[in-house]
Amino acid sequence: MILDIEDVEAVLENLLRKGGQPVLFHGVTIPFDCAVAADGLLPLFLLAGEALWREVKGEGFGLTTEPDEGAFLGYRLAVINPGSFTMVLLATMEAISQACGPKGIVVEKLEEVWAASNERFQADRRMTGQSQ
Repeated sequence: MILDIEDVEAVLENLLRKGGQPVLFHGVTIPFDCAVAADGLLPLFLLAGEALWREVKGEGFGLTTEPDEGAFLGYRLAVINPGSFTMVLLATMEAISQACGPKGIVVEKLEEVWAASNERFQADRRMTGQSQ
């Protein structure tokens, strides 16, 4: 089931606003609407959430990005094909919570969340492969 990206943007923006933590990118506060936009920081949020979900379930969200010169990071989110809206939001909110610092949500920490989760996933796969 392909998710409507606008629905994901709207719900995530609402959750971030209610949480009250600013989104910080290199120390600069990013407006919530930019942070959750498909051509904003949404791809980063979802990639970190996807890594956590893959670690637990062994599968990703089916994310597709495409180059976009006008996008904040040079690419935009094009497709989310996970099968469950709830799964995407729960995993993404967990990634965001792990990226929180004392002053807000630190976008650069999403890379750490992603890397640590992928490292654990790969280690688990190696252990599973060795035991077979």
